[in-house]
Amino acid sequence: MNKKWIAAALAVCLAVGFTACKKSDEGYGVTVIGPEKTSAPSTVQPQTTAAPTATPKPQAGFVVGPVKDIDIVASLADYSAPSQTQLSLEEREQLAFFTQNGKTGVIDLKGNIVIPAEKDVHWCPVCGITNEGETEIYNAKGEVIGSGGHGQFETPIYYDTNTKKLYLENMETLVSWNQEMLNTLEPVIATVVTITPTTQEDANWKGSFLNDESAPVIVGETEGYMLFKPDGTALNNQVYEEIQRASTGTFAVKQNGLWGYVNQETGEEMVKCQYLEALPFNGDRAAVKAENGWGYISLTGRQKTSMDFLGAASAADESTAWVRTAEGWGVVNLSDYPPQAS
Repeated sequence: MNKKWIAAALAVCLAVGFTACKKSDEGYGVTVIGPEKTSAPSTVQPQTTAAPTATPKPQAGFVVGPVKDIDIVASLADYSAPSQTQLSLEEREQLAFFTQNGKTGVIDLKGNIVIPAEKDVHWCPVCGITNEGETEIYNAKGEVIGSGGHGQFETPIYYDTNTKKLYLENMETLVSWNQEMLNTLEPVIATVVTITPTTQEDANWKGSFLNDESAPVIVGETEGYMLFKPDGTALNNQVYEEIQRASTGTFAVKQNGLWGYVNQETGEEMVKCQYLEALPFNGDRAAVKAENGWGYISLTGRQKTSMDFLGAASAADESTAWVRTAEGWGVVNLSDYPPQAS
């Protein structure tokens, strides 16, 4: 249970991944579900022998769609860069996961289906986009560039309310943060628990140890989450109900059932906890849900659009994003939906 053991394990995992990730020419034909660039939603109707029906009046601001047969799950800008795949931030923010018939694919901001839903892909923090069995890794063009199989590569971190110390979990053994500090330059999210000494004969004991097998402990239920600097000191001493990863220098945090944002350097509140839901910032835009619906705010908390979309994904930049209206999901120019006058 030491740094050398953990480093060796990480090296083996990554070495296996790099060996498997060989370039392949496989890819998919592009399916377009909307116009590449228009000022109104697509009105393309499926081929039929019946008489044509009247198309609905276009909505101003739509670049793609809207369409009803897919649901946008999340922009790939919401995920941290994978450690192994050459998929840049600029490429990721142009892509989004979508679901269709219960499975997940990838679509871009032009309405091109990059990876069909039948591949049922998901995000791996090591490889990026991979299929259900993690036998294939895809690049931003939908090409297969290797095989996966890494799964979620995360180390649980706990803050003990008894000792006021931070611990890493390594194979059910809790090791002091000072002994096994993670190699990170950003604040980390720790689960707040109460750790109490016990015996292996205790019926409530679940196999956890403190430092070694001579010190069995019981790890209590989750009491919340805290942010800690890389040196192990608390960022702001606040316990939150939930915390989402850092983006554009912020963490999204939940207090009293509502979401806001704090500065990842200082821990200071940037946007008051007032939203029902909140997505990570991408640049100077974040999608949030208020009582009337979804909309977009700036890093200062100022509303940049109306707040009445039925759904929203993180903006690709300060002007374009996937949103859901009564007509379905589509890509819009956010400037066409200014904040409503109060």
